[in-house]
Amino acid sequence: MVLSGDFSRLTEPTTRSKSGGTKSGVFSRSLALILCSSALGFCLFTVPDAWADPALPYTVTITGIEDRALLQDVNDASDSVSLKDRPPASIGLLRARAERDRDRFVRLLQGHGYFGARVEVSLREEATPLEIAFQVDTGPAYPVVSADIRVTGKTVVQPHLIPSPEKVGLTLGKPFSASTLMDAQKALLRAFEKQGFPFPNLEERKIMVDHGSLSVTLQFLIDPGQAASFGDVKIKGIDSVKEPAIRHLVPWKEGDIFDVEQLELLQARLIRLGLFSSVRVLKGRNMDEKGRLPVEVSLTERKHRSIGAGISYKTDEGPGATALWEHRNLLREGERLTVSGTVSDFTASAESTFYEPFFLRRDQSLRLVLRVAQDQPDTYTSRNVGATASVSRQLSDRLKVGAGVGYKVSRVEQLGIRESFSYLFLPLDLEWDSSDDLLDPTKGDRFGLHLVPFYDPTGNNPEFLKSRLRYRRYLKPFAAYPLVFAAGLSLGTISGAARDQIPADERFYAGGGGSIRGYAYQSVGPFSQGEPIGGRSLLETAFEVRMNLTQRLGLVAFLDGGNAYTGRFPDFGETLRWGTGLGFRYFTPVGPLRLDVAFPLNRRPGIDDSFQIYASLGQAF
Repeated sequence: MVLSGDFSRLTEPTTRSKSGGTKSGVFSRSLALILCSSALGFCLFTVPDAWADPALPYTVTITGIEDRALLQDVNDASDSVSLKDRPPASIGLLRARAERDRDRFVRLLQGHGYFGARVEVSLREEATPLEIAFQVDTGPAYPVVSADIRVTGKTVVQPHLIPSPEKVGLTLGKPFSASTLMDAQKALLRAFEKQGFPFPNLEERKIMVDHGSLSVTLQFLIDPGQAASFGDVKIKGIDSVKEPAIRHLVPWKEGDIFDVEQLELLQARLIRLGLFSSVRVLKGRNMDEKGRLPVEVSLTERKHRSIGAGISYKTDEGPGATALWEHRNLLREGERLTVSGTVSDFTASAESTFYEPFFLRRDQSLRLVLRVAQDQPDTYTSRNVGATASVSRQLSDRLKVGAGVGYKVSRVEQLGIRESFSYLFLPLDLEWDSSDDLLDPTKGDRFGLHLVPFYDPTGNNPEFLKSRLRYRRYLKPFAAYPLVFAAGLSLGTISGAARDQIPADERFYAGGGGSIRGYAYQSVGPFSQGEPIGGRSLLETAFEVRMNLTQRLGLVAFLDGGNAYTGRFPDFGETLRWGTGLGFRYFTPVGPLRLDVAFPLNRRPGIDDSFQIYASLGQAF
């Protein structure tokens, strides 16, 4: 922009003095300076964009890497790729960005074992838009041929306590990996922490690359520090909870050899107790003269009373609602009393449960349950009252067994026939659970065996034994991808009585959101007069592929199959009913919210709808 005009008058005097002379031109010169400065600022701040250095749009190509995962890592590390939407203003700045990426790529490739990698970069200025081209020659991945773990310091460590490379995740002969190296370093320190050394320290780590033999040799020098045993346990932060409730959960005795996994086990037990909003289990800093290390348990109590409510909807069962009141510290040692009520198209029930976590011993619990209900699915109507007392013992962190006694009085109506029953029953349970999460497992196994003998003290009804076996398997095959495979199998059988002698509310039925999705609740199995009447045996199977789309959202594809049978054992000559569909998950702090849409693959005319919808909390299995 060009400004023009006559500025000469700005220096002329504008007033006269009383004596007839002119005043100084200071005011006029000041005014001229202000106006000139304003004009200059106007020019600077309104300069057209064409006067500035324009941004240089460009593209990026990376060639020479066949491994898709490695190529993705290179792309993720590249400023040239991530900053494409913010191109620099000059060729020099663009070239500098590409050169920085080249050095970064070389370091990243070396971290994957490609110590001979070469990266060439060129800037193709004749292309429109400009193109940054990276040509990568990874060369061979160097394997780890030796990993030497040595102990330094004053402490004498028995040779069998020094872990082998394989024990810390280093497999000789496999390509070097920086992430594997870091994991091995953590595993090495943890191995000593599990064997009585609470303060190990990695003194030195060497990575020796031999370009002649194209191999890598590793060396770790570790000072295990002083050996220790468990000392006193100090508990802080408890108010209404009695201290014995905490000490019952301590898995070690004073004087036992220190093991960091025992600290983690105690923390997990305290969290599962449900009495605390925060739990910290920390090893002390100093040992006493006997080499014993104190442990500090720091707790923050949560409110022990709560009121809860939940709703659900399933096209086969309709809407449902549950309300509950709970006290989680009734007698100040973690005892839990829960009173709940449920109303839906299929049931109206009230239930009260008392749970004692430390019944006679620290690894044993007591559960008392009283339930009054009117259950009325499409297959039968049952008005019943039942009470159960059961004891469970935790044999290990994964294995639990239980036994109990119960009594149930019911009046059941099916196909217009009304019968009364009174049964004494003795539930027996065995559970194995190595999964990593209660509501949303990603790995591990679950196995359950449930046996219930039924006996009528009045002699009016026959005895029978009801058995059910369940197995679940969860697998996350790719660490880098949020993909989980889940599979389940259920088998059930009733022996000792004919099908029609068994109460209708104790027979096996299939179909519904917790069974074979795509079929209405309890609609799969034997029929009579156009109505399902249940069977003496059951077979169910389920497969799911679960994928997290974001931190909050997930997608599930599933296939369910099964049937209920008249005989004592499943008849594999009968058709299995299969259902499939898609599910959506919204992950909350208390577990995933589930919405499944399922379609029957063996649709029966006049019986099955074209689809079913299920909404609830937690994964299907």
